Amino acid sequence: MYDRIIYETEDFQWRVTVNVFNGVEYLHIRKYYLDFDENWCPGKDGVVMPLDLDNIKQLFIACLEILSLGESKQAIAEHFSELLKDIYV
Repeated sequence: MYDRIIYETEDFQWRVTVNVFNGVEYLHIRKYYLDFDENWCPGKDGVVMPLDLDNIKQLFIACLEILSLGESKQAIAEHFSELLKDIYV
């Protein structure tokens, strides 16, 4: 459904994915590793939560708070304006 690499090295990746299990949508933030056949496989490190508006809202608020610790509101708006415009077109 959704899969995005948010951090990557030669040995591992962190991904945000969305999938459905037993009719419920879940959001995963999980570490992937290369297996012996050089395929990326999900590992045990990570978190999973039901994908609902409240969980996404709280995650978004936390990310904004983290960003605001080191950046001004204007810098955040400038950096993400193109991204937000692309998302909401």
